[in-house]
Amino acid sequence: MYRLITAGCVLALSLFIPLLNAGEQGEDNPAVKKLNRDIARHKDFLKRIEESKGAGNVIFLGDSITHGWEGQKAWQEHFGSFKPVNLGISGDQTGHVLWRITEGHELDHLEPKAAVIMIGTNNIGGHSAQQIAGGITAIVEELKRQKPHIKVLVLGVFPRGNPADAQRSLEQISEGIKPINDELKKEMPDIKRLQALVKNLEQQRGTIPAAKLNKKVAEINAIIANLDDGKTVFYKDIGKEFLDQSGGLSGEIMPDYLHLSAKGYDIWGKAIKGDIEKLVK
Repeated sequence: MYRLITAGCVLALSLFIPLLNAGEQGEDNPAVKKLNRDIARHKDFLKRIEESKGAGNVIFLGDSITHGWEGQKAWQEHFGSFKPVNLGISGDQTGHVLWRITEGHELDHLEPKAAVIMIGTNNIGGHSAQQIAGGITAIVEELKRQKPHIKVLVLGVFPRGNPADAQRSLEQISEGIKPINDELKKEMPDIKRLQALVKNLEQQRGTIPAAKLNKKVAEINAIIANLDDGKTVFYKDIGKEFLDQSGGLSGEIMPDYLHLSAKGYDIWGKAIKGDIEKLVK
């Protein structure tokens, strides 16, 4: 009798778990709910696409981190030959992107060969890792529905952390103190220069240790890695490219420990240029 009950429980669980997973990706998932994004930047996208007559082999879908490609030297250097289209809007969550590519009609007049998706970090504060992954999955599925021949590169959510957790290393502090000491050794130290050097030392950005980086990022990425089918959808996590040898996140790469510096964008461009070249062939 005991064995029969156990087997029945196992069967029930095997049927129930897929339902839970479906709930995270279905209508009950708040990260899949479409959020209206009928703002000036969205309207500008539609205008630019119309004026270019839908030119562009690669589209970049995302939030402020994608938005930030604009004005970056690395954008043209790494992607210029692909006629890239930047569809990033600051503050976007997965639901905003879903609205933009459905009700917002951003893809209607585009026929890109490939899409690069980097979204999810703005959902972290209010949604679970599984819900966020469900939102990203919904975006991929919608892209494939509208553009059956498109190749999709899904990027893992980039590492991030709380600025309050940043620490300056002894090496950083020593480098900052050295010019101050050199000035103090002079017979007549330049007070204004000393003040500037001290201010610079105070403003020097530190590094967030690996242990204090946002842990939900890794949870999201572990789930969306399964979207990779090796045929039309490909997953790549380039997060480690932004970290130091100890796995820490430096303010040199992400000044606010979320958004990239020019150096960070160059790292990003180098990391995926080869992938895009393969996808657009």
